[in-house]
Amino acid sequence: MGIRVQIAGLMVAVVAPLLVLATSSSYALFSAQRELHSQRHLERVRALRLALDTELRATERMLLAFADLEVLSGAALPAPDVLHDAMQRLLTRHPTWSSLAVVEPDGRVSAALHRHGSGLPALDDSTRERLLATREPAVSDLVASTDGAAHLVFVAVPVLAAGTVLRAVAAGIDHQQWLAFLQRFPVAEDATLTLSDSRGLIIARTLNNERWVGSPSRADFRQRVAAGPREDAFVTPGLEGQTFYTAYSRLEATPWTLATGVPEARVEAALQRQTALLAGGAALAVMLAAAGAWLLGRRITGALTRLAEVSRGGDTGEGEPLVIEEAETARLQLRDTLRSQTRARAEAEVARAQAEAANRGKDEFVAMVAHELRNPLSTMGTAVALLETTDGATPAQRQAQQVLKRQVHQMSRLIEDLLDAARADRGKLVLQLEDVDLSAVVPSVLEAFSDAGRTRHLQVSLALEPAVVRADPVRLEQIVANLIDNAAKFTGRSGRVEVRLRCLEGQALLSVQDDGVGVSPELLPHLFDPYTQADPGGCARRAGLGLGLHVVQRLVAAHGGSIEAHSAGVGQGSCFTVRLPLAAQRQAHGGAAGRAS
Repeated sequence: MGIRVQIAGLMVAVVAPLLVLATSSSYALFSAQRELHSQRHLERVRALRLALDTELRATERMLLAFADLEVLSGAALPAPDVLHDAMQRLLTRHPTWSSLAVVEPDGRVSAALHRHGSGLPALDDSTRERLLATREPAVSDLVASTDGAAHLVFVAVPVLAAGTVLRAVAAGIDHQQWLAFLQRFPVAEDATLTLSDSRGLIIARTLNNERWVGSPSRADFRQRVAAGPREDAFVTPGLEGQTFYTAYSRLEATPWTLATGVPEARVEAALQRQTALLAGGAALAVMLAAAGAWLLGRRITGALTRLAEVSRGGDTGEGEPLVIEEAETARLQLRDTLRSQTRARAEAEVARAQAEAANRGKDEFVAMVAHELRNPLSTMGTAVALLETTDGATPAQRQAQQVLKRQVHQMSRLIEDLLDAARADRGKLVLQLEDVDLSAVVPSVLEAFSDAGRTRHLQVSLALEPAVVRADPVRLEQIVANLIDNAAKFTGRSGRVEVRLRCLEGQALLSVQDDGVGVSPELLPHLFDPYTQADPGGCARRAGLGLGLHVVQRLVAAHGGSIEAHSAGVGQGSCFTVRLPLAAQRQAHGGAAGRAS
């Protein structure tokens, strides 16, 4: 059987998509059911809120009709017995009212009737003042009796004459009447209805009413209602600590809030059963898939194990053929490939060893030639110096002497570069370390260049900070000289060379920047390779062996530093930055070795 068929069977058995679908469907169903319950409760609360608004508006209309009676609309009230009879008839027709009172603008009670005895307030000051200010009917918040035994809500209307409030008529409704109203309209089984005033005080509650009437609702509930829309639904803790699916709606007749809470456990019981069924089915599917995957995977992993043994060389490839056709084909191909790679690796090792030997021979030959050339060049230099002291030389002879002197100097520099490169590559550089102020080395090198006329065509600017490094003074001058010489060679007349030195994070940063011919992007990564020179596509070719920057890199590395080259491209100039550890920084880390390795 082919491996593709087995993998296809394994993929069919994988139930990851089924699990994702089951999980997402379960979550979507759970969320939809929760939303459905919340909206259903919100709709029922909205209907009950409309009934409450209707009840309050009806009470206001009754009181306004009473206020328009002749017994109240006159400037003076009638005889007490006449007023008492009229109020008694009205109170009798409305058994839900606990009291009825006529209150003067200054708060004096002209007449009052109480269904359950005295001791109850006729109208609170806050509602009376609001009525006087607006000349409109007003509904009070919850008001407690002086002894705290009773709680009422007042519905008050003004008695108007020519736009002036003569007095107010107020009906007091006991909290038990509000409780009875809520109990007549249950939202759902086990649901709790709560009516709160604008301050969040509970007017009536169908669960533990006597315990909570007059007490504030939960602070988090009040905050959410105050910051939320006119009606909303959410899950929140109840006063007794249980969790409710809560829906609320604010009344229009007065800034009260009607809320219902259905226990979370009751709402989610059915949803949890559905979720459990889905989870059980998914778990069964996972177990079946795992068993199938294990059986199929066992065959596949057996083949892969054999292939791994072949790749490690533990299987010669001559054993029993694999059951999977494609795996057997791969095993035979892998065997042949490994054999070919082994032969190629052996040949490559031989070639590399030969190349390294040839390279070492080349370096040794170059170093030997350079060393042998030093003696004749030294003799030639001495001869040139003697010729300069000879009197009677003609101008042509003097010119020839100067040409010979320059060429001897140039050849000496080339040979020194060859010797330094050979020493660096073989780890033979010897450093005589001492504390050196790099800011003093740079001007000294520039002065020597200026005396030799090598920077007369340039504008050189310096910005140097004191920077003491642990270095070989001679090699440090060689580093600076090579960098400045490189900038001078590749910068045209009236070009600018900027040399900056600063200290940063325990290092001395020396940068030499020019506005010369720059470096092409292709050449930039190879600038520090030995014998590397600019190609015709980049900057113009200059005299030299291409060893100066290579020697600088090796010298900087021998001092524990680094060098970087940057250029925006041909014609954009270049910048070389050398980083050397400050003397104090190197001593703190154990000093530096005296010989490069």
